[in-house]
Amino acid sequence: MSLLFLQCSKTDDNSAIDIPNSENDIRVGDFTVNYVNPEISPRDNYMIWIELDTTSGVSGKVWQCGIDPNTGDLIPADGKGYSPFTSNIYARPADWGIDNLGVFYVGATTSGQIKMVRPTSPTSASVTNITAPINNKRRVFYPSQLPNANKRYVIYILNDVINGFSSNYPQNTKFQLRLLDLDNPTNDYLIEEQPSVYPFIVPMDVIVPRWVKGSPYLTYGYKDVNGIVQAKEFNAFTPTVPAIPITNDSSNKIDGNTILNPSNGNQYFMSGINATDTAYIYKRTSFGSMYFQNQVITPISINLDTPALNQSHEPFIHNNLLYSAFQINNSGDNFSQTAFNKPGEIWLTTLDNPDQQMWLLSDFDVTLNVSEPEAYVGNEKVWVFYSAATLDDSPSFINRMYQLRRCETPINQ
Repeated sequence: MSLLFLQCSKTDDNSAIDIPNSENDIRVGDFTVNYVNPEISPRDNYMIWIELDTTSGVSGKVWQCGIDPNTGDLIPADGKGYSPFTSNIYARPADWGIDNLGVFYVGATTSGQIKMVRPTSPTSASVTNITAPINNKRRVFYPSQLPNANKRYVIYILNDVINGFSSNYPQNTKFQLRLLDLDNPTNDYLIEEQPSVYPFIVPMDVIVPRWVKGSPYLTYGYKDVNGIVQAKEFNAFTPTVPAIPITNDSSNKIDGNTILNPSNGNQYFMSGINATDTAYIYKRTSFGSMYFQNQVITPISINLDTPALNQSHEPFIHNNLLYSAFQINNSGDNFSQTAFNKPGEIWLTTLDNPDQQMWLLSDFDVTLNVSEPEAYVGNEKVWVFYSAATLDDSPSFINRMYQLRRCETPINQ
């Protein structure tokens, strides 16, 4: 075991902990399969992912599988439990939804047919075609998480000319963030329209739209009058009421995410800051109010020369305590260079704890890029799954073969 010195933002003291060795960070699944963007269900032990064709790097099969809550193993072992449709990297299911019936996910086929899928086992599901007009310019599908309501929504981004991310295609001149009522698809509401800033990324792709889980509220990015990327909040239950700002400081927010503590109603917004190795945790006590900075997350890397882009925070609750898994990578020339073309580390941190602790989870390999951590809370253990790809000079990052890896966490005891 190696030793890692931790920064404590509350006291500025450093303490040492053990880093898990290579036995705690393993490659899982079929080593010949390309596992892209794994997403774990909020309950019922499922995972979705997309098996992209490495030739195009864009289209591929959506897969669901189970996870054994005692061992963390995939069911079946290769993760290919059931494939409901073929999609692409833009229109794949980006997260899980939940309602009073259980979990589900939403994505679109390559032609633009929206589908809602509800697993019935690791190897089976019911699939529903949503009767919205077929349109292959939709992307970034995030379904609602309303576990106690018989209601289902999905938010998505609509490009005006050609599908793809905001900074990839100069043909697009504007992007619309929209709310689709899955039970009544004629209700397709415009939340906000943002103009293209090619070759840069529009704010709603800097802070991707995400639901405050367990609520009808969602957050997304916009630019304030000073040109700073901030977060807004929108309520799906009042879809004609405009979104309101919920952050207001001098830092550009990167890839913000949220968690609500059901035990006390406190809410947290966690976001990378100015593409550095630091993230801020913001806190508030009620919807409709501003978030205020509560915590600083700056891991001290012993492996990276220029750590940057603290992002991909995946918050979760374990034994009534709040945590978040996240990534940092060596700095590159831009977001894609840093996030997908540089080696990095997967970390775990406590949230809203005066005795802040951080743990380095991944076993460092200078030849691997790491990304997309996903926390899974099993029966007694917590694992963090993540993606990794071998760095070389030949294929672009979208054409690489992505490993699926799993780390044990030190909070299992």
